[in-house]
Parts: sequence; C-alpha cells; structure tokens
Amino acid sequence: MSSRPDQPHVPVIPQPPMTRDALREAVKRLDLTRIAEFDRELGEAFDRAVQTASTTPMRLFLEKWATVVAIERHPGRFHAMREAERVAGDPHATEEEFRAAQQTIARILQEASAEAGPPGEHTG
Repeated sequence: MSSRPDQPHVPVIPQPPMTRDALREAVKRLDLTRIAEFDRELGEAFDRAVQTASTTPMRLFLEKWATVVAIERHPGRFHAMREAERVAGDPHATEEEFRAAQQTIARILQEASAEAGPPGEHTG
C-alpha cells in the first residue's frame, strides 16, 4: 500500500464503483505492484467467461478485487488483516491466537465485502 493518511481509520481513496477500469485505477493507486496480478486474473476471468458462456467468472473477479480495494484503502484494516493472516499461518500460534486471527479475518472480509457492494453499485 503506497499511500497512508495520518489517521489509520480514514480511507486513502474512495471506494470505486465495481467496474474493471475503476478497480484497476484503485489498485494502481493503492499498490502498483499488484497491477500485474490484477491484469493476469482479469485475462483468466475473461477466458473462463468465454469458455463457459457465463458472466459469473467476470462477476467473481470484480467482487474479489472490489473487496481487496475495500480492505487496502483503509490502512488500519489493511494492517489488521495482514497481522491476522500472519498469526493464522504461524505454526507456533496457540489455538486461541489462531481462532482470534480467523475471526478477525472473517470480520474484515465481511466488512469489506459489504463496503464493496454488488456489481455496478458505488458505495462510497
């Protein structure tokens, strides 16, 4: 994440609409190193959509990246997620630490998903 405000609970950018171009621009602003991943996954989703004659792969792609942006645009949320992922992956973490980390991850994903909103909707 490249931009950080002085206050960790203030978003560094607004939540963009759930469109390919808006999300790509947001990813570029938040973490330029993830653009290649975004573009690769976009191509894969497009190929699956063509192969299956379904828009589902594209919708899932947009939902995933809108959630990523919803997490990363809040520095506090982003760092809490990274710490929870670290603890959840630590083989030396206690059962209590592991469960707390899993609960934190689930809560952040739920919050971010709700903030991202359904495809085509801008939640601000």
